[in-house]
Order: sequence, then C-alpha cells, then structure tokens
Amino acid sequence: MKNLRGSILPRRAVLMDIYYTDRAYLSKKTVVHMEIIKTSGVVIRQTKTRDNDLMLTIFTKDLGVIRASARGARGFKNRLSAGTALFAYSEFLLYPGRELYKVNSCDLIESFYSLTTNIERLAFATYIADITGYTVQEEAGTEKLLSLFLNTFYLLAKWDGDLRTVKCVYELKLLDFLGFGPCLFECISCGSEETPYFSAEEGGLLCSACRAELQKGRAISPACLEAMRHVLSAEDKQVFAFRLSEAVRQELEQVVASLMSATIDHEFYSLTYLNTVLGK
Repeated sequence: MKNLRGSILPRRAVLMDIYYTDRAYLSKKTVVHMEIIKTSGVVIRQTKTRDNDLMLTIFTKDLGVIRASARGARGFKNRLSAGTALFAYSEFLLYPGRELYKVNSCDLIESFYSLTTNIERLAFATYIADITGYTVQEEAGTEKLLSLFLNTFYLLAKWDGDLRTVKCVYELKLLDFLGFGPCLFECISCGSEETPYFSAEEGGLLCSACRAELQKGRAISPACLEAMRHVLSAEDKQVFAFRLSEAVRQELEQVVASLMSATIDHEFYSLTYLNTVLGK
C-alpha cells in the first residue's frame, strides 16, 4: 500500500477518506490514521540524537525489545524527559512507524534512580540491560521475562546482598526463556542419572562415561546443581530465595558464565566493565 508521497505506509496504519467543503465545492482528501499502542516497559538504552531528541531501546511487556524516538525528550521541561530516562519503567503511548516507534506520551512508574548513583549497581544494571537488548526480539511474548527483569532491577537497586548471585539468576533464567536452559536432571548424552559433571558446550550434565568419551565437562557440586535446579523451577517470587556459601557462589558464577559464553556468541563490553569494577 502506498501513501500520498509514494512510500510504504507504516505498519498498522489505516487509510480513511474524509470530505470537507470549501467555497461551495466538495473535494476529497486521503489522510493516514495510525493506531496508538499502549504498553509498559523499561528504557534499557538511550542515545542522544539531533537537537533535544532521544533514540530509545525499550524492553516492553507486549512488544518485546523495540526502538523508539522521543522528540524533545532531552529538554529540561519536556513532558517526556522523566519517563524516557535511562532505566525508567514507564507506561508508553506509541505510534508505530516503518522502522521504529514514536513516543507520543509516557508516565513514569519507577525511575530506578539509585542504580545511577552507585558505580557497582550501575555496572550490573547496564550488563543486564545489554544482554536483554541483544537477545530478546521484537514482538516476543515477554511479559513474564519483564517481570523477572523488574525484580532483578529492584534487587540491584535496593538489596544489600551479593549482587553477583542476582546476575547469575537472571542469566540462567534468560537462557531458559530463550530456549537454551541446561539439562539438569540426567546425562544429556545417554540419560544416566549418575551426573557428577557439567558441560556448557553440550548444554547440561554428563555421566562419568560420557565425559570420558567426549573429553568435555567439569565437576559440579551437589549444592551448585541444586541451586541451578531451584532457579529454573521456582516461580518469580521465590527464584532469589536461596543462600549459597562463598565457594558455591563462585562455582555457580563460573558455570553460568561458561553457559553464557557457549550459547551467546557476543562479547559484551558492559561485562568487561563490570568485571573491572568488581576487580576481576
């Protein structure tokens, strides 16, 4: 379908005809009416463009991860400025366009401002936002993952516990959402229940015989395995409800890091920066 200037009409656009009278004759004019979409979401990336405009990446409840422009949002008194700030969780009214959405209005729900005032919390939040933006597609059914994302951000902003565990939980749940959750109840190669080893490359547990045959895998402790099973099986409200010794926490971090590396073929600068902040 073509519009009056010959370009393709935006997605979800509707043509309608209107009539008006002028100086005793009737003429016809074709106009474009675009559907306004209402959804909630978190601004996970923000880029300054010309004048006071912003280009946003938003992780939404209904549309997955989308790109949207916010005209004038950098202006101090602009009505969009609060709701389009980095990490702002807002309710948006959006116009769909050919390549990106346009923010018509937004109402701030939660600013997560404290994330931007602490360098360590900011580094964790930036990494979580980056891996989400890179892996989650537009128009994916993401309401449940967004709920986990918001719970994760709340802990990163408020919790006094070890944020490295929070990071591991989100990474593992994200992999499961993407369809790459590891096999944690039997040998991924032969189905044996004797599973003292874990292979990120194979995507799960290995028995002694298969590990020897494949020449892959590392030993995994019962405590680490139980923690991973809890994360993948627990409901959102209970997923963070466990404690680990420092040794098991380090083991969990290593196992999940190996899974992320084997599954997502991308080097995140935000992870390098986070490791620098943590002194790794």
